[in-house]
Amino acid sequence: MKKQKLYIRIAEIFFFSLIAISVLLTLIFYLNIGNVNNNDPLLKRIADMGITLDYLTYWTYLLTVLAVVFAIGFPALQVISNPKGGLMGLLAIVGIGVLMFVTYQLGDGTTMNIAGYNGPDNVPSRLKMTDMAIFSMYAMTAGAVIALLYSEISKLFK
Repeated sequence: MKKQKLYIRIAEIFFFSLIAISVLLTLIFYLNIGNVNNNDPLLKRIADMGITLDYLTYWTYLLTVLAVVFAIGFPALQVISNPKGGLMGLLAIVGIGVLMFVTYQLGDGTTMNIAGYNGPDNVPSRLKMTDMAIFSMYAMTAGAVIALLYSEISKLFK
């Protein structure tokens, strides 16, 4: 029990330090904006922000990598320690995969006639992916609402 409290304390210190560094970099960014002339072209303004934008970009990369490591690492450790619970997680992943496959098949790949647009995104594969994202969001939202309703209604009968 004491070891677990130590781990929780270390995690708190780690995450609060990440927040503090993020706040510090944000403050540096906004304090540096005062040194930029708003009448300059956009590329000149970005060049004037140079090193500050680099620090923010690298910090974003680091936070993204940490998020991916924690999002994959902790569930993997949980699966190793509790294989039966891992099976349920695997079923959830398979369910999401099936949902994505079905919604991709429902998507319409017909190219759109957009006046003045000849860009590379008006192709069947991209349009089907967009429809997949929209239909998946609809399905997950409906599932969440149904789960909430079921949860509340089942409480009434207990």
